[in-house]
Amino acid sequence: MTAPFPASSASSSASPAAVPALRRPRRGTSQTARAALAQFLSRRDPLQGVDLTAPDRTWVRLESGPDADIWLITWPVGSSTGWHDHGSASGAFVVLTGSLTEYVWTGVATANTLSGSLREFDGSHIHDVVNHGTQVAVSLHAYAPSLAAMTRYELVRGRLQVTSVEQRGETW
Repeated sequence: MTAPFPASSASSSASPAAVPALRRPRRGTSQTARAALAQFLSRRDPLQGVDLTAPDRTWVRLESGPDADIWLITWPVGSSTGWHDHGSASGAFVVLTGSLTEYVWTGVATANTLSGSLREFDGSHIHDVVNHGTQVAVSLHAYAPSLAAMTRYELVRGRLQVTSVEQRGETW
């Protein structure tokens, strides 16, 4: 599924300097993705030109390199990703504005609300991210190696079942 990422002159009060320090990753997370986020934030303001009035969740790949992809996602209130993984890619993301709730699947769903914080994960991570907040959220994501596939899941009778596998270039 591909969504347009509208450009606008809307401004935001957040800036790269407002993003929390990108700390050392916990065991099992991607240092490459975290480093790609830090490098990107050191040279660009990802919120410049973001349209906070878009009615649907939007995403755009800002950079694609041999080691990592950088994506910016806007999340209107109530939007979500649905259950998915990132193929074999590890990742890291930071919530730049608003808050997001991440549901992680480990045989059961657990939830954690993220606001202005860094989240890292390995290639076996399955999650659903939702904006349960009261304002539009914006997040910046890095995937390493570059994101090539995503598996989609549906929760059926307490278990996740694969519904599709998306490949880069087909739908995003």
